[in-house]
Amino acid sequence: MTRLAFATSNTLKFLIADEVCRPYGIELVRVPIDLLEIQADNGEAIARHKAAAAFEALHQPLVISDDSTSIPGLGGFPGPYMKYMNEWLTPADFLHLTETLEDRRLILRQVVVYQDATQQRVFTADINCLLLKEIRGESKYSHLTLTSVDGTHSLAQGIAAGGQPVFDDARGAWHEFSEWFDQQEIAQSAPLVRVSQS
Repeated sequence: MTRLAFATSNTLKFLIADEVCRPYGIELVRVPIDLLEIQADNGEAIARHKAAAAFEALHQPLVISDDSTSIPGLGGFPGPYMKYMNEWLTPADFLHLTETLEDRRLILRQVVVYQDATQQRVFTADINCLLLKEIRGESKYSHLTLTSVDGTHSLAQGIAAGGQPVFDDARGAWHEFSEWFDQQEIAQSAPLVRVSQS
């Protein structure tokens, strides 16, 4: 089992990634780290910057992930600003914002970035979802109570039922990363540097 730092303070992201990576012999070690997030309309640019900043702070091979949410019925809003929307809006606010939309598509873009001293690799996946017309489940992430893959259950309900959303499509970027990383020399030669997780 190869150990690799995953720079994140988000427990849910870690659980999703860990489930995918373990069958490939990759043991992710969650390293909570506060990183200054640049303001940009492009989620990939934000993720690339976060990976480089995390490497500068930790000085070891690592991976980060960043998700953005596009609602076509709202002109692509909120894009990479979903983190802030979840801080500002309750599930009821989010429902009020979207309840009259005819186009109820929601696209989750998942970006996974690997960074070491010599390279940065980006893996992306778009997950097609639907906006429900009523709040289902509970989550501190407001949009998860209205976001559905199957059109019936919210991601919040999936998390509550199984500990995490059990949707293979939602982890495409992690599968791509794991398949690539499994073939790299670093997967066999680079030990994980012990870091503080306080």
